[in-house]
Amino acid sequence: MKQKYFTASLTLLAAVFTTSAMAGEWQTEATSKLGFSFTQQGTKYSGRFENFTAAIDIDPSNVEAGSIVGTVQTDSVNTRDYDRDATLTDGDWFDSGNYPEAVFESNAITANDEGGYSASGTLTLKGTSKPATMNFTFEAGDTSAVFAATMRVNRFDFNVGAGWNDTSWVGQYVEVDIELDLTQ
Repeated sequence: MKQKYFTASLTLLAAVFTTSAMAGEWQTEATSKLGFSFTQQGTKYSGRFENFTAAIDIDPSNVEAGSIVGTVQTDSVNTRDYDRDATLTDGDWFDSGNYPEAVFESNAITANDEGGYSASGTLTLKGTSKPATMNFTFEAGDTSAVFAATMRVNRFDFNVGAGWNDTSWVGQYVEVDIELDLTQ
């Protein structure tokens, strides 16, 4: 009888540890990328942020119960054009001296019709917080996962590009692309 309880206890304990290993926060690998694209005078350009962190707390068997927090260091912008990068950190654009970080924090995750997920949350950029939606896929193995996401940001909502309201010069929307290689 004691052997039966001992075996049942070990089985339960193993199940708890196995579930715990699958759930929880994932670590972002150095191969991860956070990019964006925008239009300037009708031409599409792209860039990336060199410094960012992502707290992805997702159980692959219950993605909807997870959470996502992404933080970008706005002064790490890189469009491969020194002058443009310097301008983007100025007060009219990211104002990195006063607002060094942009943060997305999810408050709900739901499955979407495309076979992926939508994370509703708040984007805080240049001192302004607004509702935002990030669409993503999450493919997990035993100890690694790939998180791929997109988000469309209306720069006018955050007063980014103050004084540059003529969209024939600089587009109103910025497309954000996130590719995270994760391990646990």
